[in-house]
Amino acid sequence: MAAIQQDNAARELVADLQTAIGEGQVKFDYMTRLLYSTDASNYQIMPIGVTFPRNADDVVAIHEVARKHHAPLLPRGGGSSLAGQTVGKAVVMDFSRHMRRVRGVNADTSSVTVEPGLVLGHLNKQLRGMGMMVGPDPASAERATVGGCIGNNASGSHSILYGMTADHVKRLEVVLASGERVWLDDSQASLNALRQKVASLARDHQDEIAARFPKTFRTVAGYALNKIDPDDVDLNWLFAGSEGTLGTIVQAELNLVPVPKMRRLALLHFDTVRESLEATPRILELNPTAVEMMDRMLMDRTRLNPEFAPRLVQFVEGDPASLLAVEFYGESDAELSAHVDSLKALMARIGHKGVITLATTAQEQANVWAVRKAGLGLLMSERSEAKPIAFVEDAAVPVENLADYIDDIDRIVREAGTTYSIYAHASAGCLHVRPLVNLKSIKGRQQYRQIAEAATDAAIKYSGTITGEHGKGLSRSEFGEKLFGKPLMGAFKAIKTAFDPDNLMNPGKIVDATLMDDPSTLRYTPEYSVIELDTRFDWSADGGLSGAAEMCNGAGVCRKEGDGTMCPSYMGTLDEAHATRGRANALRLAMSGHLRPDHLGSEAVHGVFDLCLSCKACKAECPSSVDVARMKAEFLAAYHDVHGTPLTSRIFANIHRLNALGSLMPGISNLMLTSSVGQALARVAGLPTERPLPALTNRRFSRWATSSAASGEVDATLVIDTFTEFNHPEVGHALLRVADALGVRLGVMRLPDQGCCGRPAISKGLLDQAKQMATANVQHLSKRTADGPFIFLEPSCQSAFVDDYPGLVDEPLQSDAALVASVCMSAESWLVEQLAENRAQITWDEQPREILLHGHCHQKALWGTTSTKALLQAIPNATVSEIDSGCCGVAGSFGYEHYELSLKIANQRLLPAIAARPDALVAAPGTSCRTQIDEAGHRVWHPVELVAQALG
Repeated sequence: MAAIQQDNAARELVADLQTAIGEGQVKFDYMTRLLYSTDASNYQIMPIGVTFPRNADDVVAIHEVARKHHAPLLPRGGGSSLAGQTVGKAVVMDFSRHMRRVRGVNADTSSVTVEPGLVLGHLNKQLRGMGMMVGPDPASAERATVGGCIGNNASGSHSILYGMTADHVKRLEVVLASGERVWLDDSQASLNALRQKVASLARDHQDEIAARFPKTFRTVAGYALNKIDPDDVDLNWLFAGSEGTLGTIVQAELNLVPVPKMRRLALLHFDTVRESLEATPRILELNPTAVEMMDRMLMDRTRLNPEFAPRLVQFVEGDPASLLAVEFYGESDAELSAHVDSLKALMARIGHKGVITLATTAQEQANVWAVRKAGLGLLMSERSEAKPIAFVEDAAVPVENLADYIDDIDRIVREAGTTYSIYAHASAGCLHVRPLVNLKSIKGRQQYRQIAEAATDAAIKYSGTITGEHGKGLSRSEFGEKLFGKPLMGAFKAIKTAFDPDNLMNPGKIVDATLMDDPSTLRYTPEYSVIELDTRFDWSADGGLSGAAEMCNGAGVCRKEGDGTMCPSYMGTLDEAHATRGRANALRLAMSGHLRPDHLGSEAVHGVFDLCLSCKACKAECPSSVDVARMKAEFLAAYHDVHGTPLTSRIFANIHRLNALGSLMPGISNLMLTSSVGQALARVAGLPTERPLPALTNRRFSRWATSSAASGEVDATLVIDTFTEFNHPEVGHALLRVADALGVRLGVMRLPDQGCCGRPAISKGLLDQAKQMATANVQHLSKRTADGPFIFLEPSCQSAFVDDYPGLVDEPLQSDAALVASVCMSAESWLVEQLAENRAQITWDEQPREILLHGHCHQKALWGTTSTKALLQAIPNATVSEIDSGCCGVAGSFGYEHYELSLKIANQRLLPAIAARPDALVAAPGTSCRTQIDEAGHRVWHPVELVAQALG
């Protein structure tokens, strides 16, 4: 009966919320709730449901409905919280989807008014043209929202200059727990009563505040009574860092600071961590703007990441135990040079013997900050059960105590039987210590508790705080009384009661907390288990498919917008389910039994993976290298085992066979592609019809090329892909023409048996078929590796060989697959090499050209666009620009099956960038990319075609 009553209550709650804010803004389905049960912390708690308020009136309505049903509320931004602040048994209000607008900018007062769901990094981009920015810069700024930054009182790398978010809050509009919407500096009776209560608490506890509050400016461990003037109470101080426990922010006015004119970084190399920390107080005497620390473990993890390793080598020499990145602002080169000279002189005086490198250009500095800000994800790329997790990572102590504090932490962690990494804000005495702990083991659970308690004692011993910016949440709220004592904790509870008498605002955080190791709240416990799955790919390096999914730590880097490629479907939908994090979480949850009895046959999981474009960007751009494209293929194979393979998937997976059949009568076939009869047949087969399939050529490339290409002994061999063979032979012709002009012998080869790399089959989850193709291709090509490199015109074909085959073929063939992969090259890379040796043989037309380059997603993720850009730049009088265009949106069959979203993705950056420069030539190596660009009305060529056109 209780269950029936609960179900009825839930239905009534949903109905009331839908009536109040609209059915589309309320999601109580099981999968959505699962996806919002985690953030970037160690915790997992199923919420009651999720809402997406569109404006402040919606927030008021949600509060009113929640009060009626006695349902707790939890405001959430990007979900990048490291202490579990944004998970709980509550109705989640996700502000990141709709409430993300700038409401006003006041240049005279240097302030901006924004909604809470606006991402901080996006706000700063909009302000850049004014020469202004928000001062605090947390590492998560590209996905953390303004509301989250206020709720957490975020700070970042430049806190010695700008302080914390609270220092920049001018006004806040909030919805109180009662549902009343107010600006906190107004004079309503309710606010006056709150001010009187807070003033009384501040006066009554002034001695305790002076004695017990941490002696560091970086602290968010409790309500900021230390900032309250009893004679002039400013409630903004309490809301900043309150973690949504006092009310809900719906609008914020923030003070702005000028964008610095010039910057310079000096990278100080040290042989020991202690040496770097002892130097920090002396460095601060020079008034730097930031002093950031990175340890050897972080640098070692960075060296293993293909996206970030090239950045690291630009500023790190050798193998230092610790690195300090010291930054200065200035108005001129001379001023910056003087700062650096003073630093070098200081380091010489204190006996520093290590290397000092400089980052002077914008790109050099971007390399440093990219590695530093990706630190969390890079560390979590550890492929083992023990991870460098967050739970004691945010203590802060006065900087003069930092070296001794870290010595204590070193002893504490080693006594617990593990090790740790350390990085972040040396300048503020706030270093992020991450012990390696396996929460799936009994020993790991014991270490979790042992280290947390001892680290808390160490922070207090050195006059510090248990949290300098990441908040208390579920990780540290338990230790509030140890830090502050009973009287101050009583005052905090009184504040909570005054603002939220029914305890409905994010309960269990800051006060009345659960234990930090309560197994009912942890994502991983010794009881955690996963289902057994006979996978097609070899996942042994990840500890199985479940281990690969667990590599997602929840940091939410995949929720970035406006730059890079990851994650195109999130950029197009702003839906958590369609981000890399959402997909990895869905797979992990299915494999750990949360979707019984369906597991990997779940329709809900299929819905999450359906909008994945398999672009592979996550493999490179996610600091933890979460490879969702491969996970999707594996999931689809398991899903097909349960439900059977749809006809449309079979058709797209076998596009090479369809093209081969159509090429027998290409004229009739092309007519059928666009005729009403053909469209009707396609609809009967379940195929999408908004975008026609690529037209077939009248003459297959191989039939022409076998008589034109080199035979006998060759320098390299072109592997003919399906698109070059059946749709775009002109690209292959162009390559042969350039090779001939260079005087190199380029052979051509059709793949054996089915004549396809298997990329379409992989993408559609037909992995048994793809494995057969991969096996045949590896066996065939491995016998010819001595004949020179294998050349590819289509990036998605090359990626199958270099990225998928080594893990798809059976173990005895994996070494051969790796050998074949090692001699695969893009046509552009090969031509760059040939031009370096044979350029004198080329005659060019010398015509000026402006070229825009759009790289293929697989290319950008796996081997980069450097060679493609270099090839185009080799054309005399060519000006080449690469577009930061993300994904084109077609991605094989995706752009046919999800036409509208495909166009939306393309229209975010790619197509506007091309339209803005109508006279430029557009180069794109990928067939799908050229299809999208061409259908938008722009002429586009493969880069090799442009080189061929430029020949004299």
